[in-house]
Amino acid sequence: MRTIFSAMIILSIIPIQSYCQSWQGVLLLDTRSGYTGNAYLNPYFAEWDRSGESGYFMGASLGQISYAADKFSTEATAGYVYQPFFDERDTWTGLFTSLSGRYRISDHVSAGMETGASYFSTILRRDLFWLQPVITVTPSLFTQLRFKAGSSFRTLHNFDPDGSNVSDRYDSYTIEIETWPGFRWQVRSALYGNIADPSANIGLRSIVEHRIDRSFRVNINAGFERFGYTITSETGGGGGFPPIGNPGGELTTSEADFLLRGGLGAAWQLNRNLSFLFQGDLLNYSSSASGESFTDIHVTAGVRVSLFPSIGDKDRADVEWTSNGTQQVFVQLNYKGDGRLFITGDFNDWDKPGVPLSNQNGNRYAARLELEPGVYEYKILLVEGSDENWVELSDETYTVTDSFGGTNGMIFID
Repeated sequence: MRTIFSAMIILSIIPIQSYCQSWQGVLLLDTRSGYTGNAYLNPYFAEWDRSGESGYFMGASLGQISYAADKFSTEATAGYVYQPFFDERDTWTGLFTSLSGRYRISDHVSAGMETGASYFSTILRRDLFWLQPVITVTPSLFTQLRFKAGSSFRTLHNFDPDGSNVSDRYDSYTIEIETWPGFRWQVRSALYGNIADPSANIGLRSIVEHRIDRSFRVNINAGFERFGYTITSETGGGGGFPPIGNPGGELTTSEADFLLRGGLGAAWQLNRNLSFLFQGDLLNYSSSASGESFTDIHVTAGVRVSLFPSIGDKDRADVEWTSNGTQQVFVQLNYKGDGRLFITGDFNDWDKPGVPLSNQNGNRYAARLELEPGVYEYKILLVEGSDENWVELSDETYTVTDSFGGTNGMIFID
């Protein structure tokens, strides 16, 4: 069941988990080259294959479109992966898609549904379809919890010796948390397992990311997985007292395979559209049944191109800022919409709601900030009654992408 766990986690993480205004789209082109001792460490395929240590090239294209209206939001994602190896193995290919919808019940709780499907041609041909309801709890703008439980249906083509297909169903749960303990620190964790037997198959993965500056970030990840099973063996007869003796029987023992993983990664964002990536991972396998243990390595580096096409009409803020040569910075923006606007960022430790923006004339707003020389990231907060939402920034505003799928504005003071 290793591949089912990985496929569901990958497809569930890809969608942007934020409420957008109207339409939003993103296109990603991912190219990587690396070395692997076990394809299970591949971020897209995650197929258990230790047939040989080899270099590889991987190209992936991914597109997502999202829409939000009032309390409802939805995302659709589709992608294609192509991976040739530098040895005698055949090229691996895959198609995947996912669709999700959410309804915001209150300011802190939303409910929805996620579904997805994939077709992978690797060491075997595998079809996977999954469906699961999702409850999302947002205690604050910087913390989000997601509770998921559902079923996946898998078909392995030509799997049996006679060439027939094998199909199975797997019921699982996932609990995810995503939080920012500080603006430059982000933590994401996921606990997942088997609904029918939670203690048999269970896994935990976590990643901690640190932004060193506006363009460079590093991360460390760790994980644990347990796959339990039982072994039944025959016990021999004899050895008992006559005239009956010991008739023999069956002995059932519980065993498990264990996976421990850890890794380091780095990303350098040259600009809003171009990033350079590096990742190195270790995987240790051990078995209580056989006593076998080994360690695999996976190293990869690549380039990611991100495109953000404009789709539909959106209430987006066009932000400008000027400095008068002292510590005073004047922030001005054009915004068409209702509600009160505030600016918050690392200049005030992201304290909400932040510095109010006063209406100057029509759709133009302004605020004055006292800032020391340096680089500052900020967001515009829209407050309408008890509702609080981040305002999307225009393409003309200098921004850096955050890990929630949104953007932060940038201010530079010499």
